[in-house]
Amino acid sequence: MKIDPNRVVLPPSEMLAGYEGDDLHELSGYGRFIIFNQKDVIIKEGHEQNRLGFLVAGALDVVHETETGPVPVGAIAEGEWFGEINIFDADVASATVVARVESQVWYISRSKLEEFLNASPALGCQLILGAAEVLARRIRGVLAKLNATWELSS
Repeated sequence: MKIDPNRVVLPPSEMLAGYEGDDLHELSGYGRFIIFNQKDVIIKEGHEQNRLGFLVAGALDVVHETETGPVPVGAIAEGEWFGEINIFDADVASATVVARVESQVWYISRSKLEEFLNASPALGCQLILGAAEVLARRIRGVLAKLNATWELSS
């Protein structure tokens, strides 16, 4: 997808599978679209993180900060959500997210998400269930990697 500085509506995504045009427009109004330049730090490990993000266009890298420098731990592709852990558990960010290329992200803060949930409970429930599904898939992926590591070390 191309970066569009005039974008006002989220594109469809797996997490918003039940949303239609007006639903996407309503949710989009609670967040904001931001364009990041290549190498911009979007989330800093160890810093407060209270936003849910959606990568509209571009590519992001996820790195863990170490004494010897950043260690790549993942990537975020167009159409993927990130930051969902901190929507449920307000804590500091567990990793740093950096724009690999110029990227456009849609963000909703925890407080704006709560406003949306109160204003549109049915749509909000769909969003929360979608976020829970994303988290569940990621946890299963981590567990599979851990199991593979344990099997290799046995």
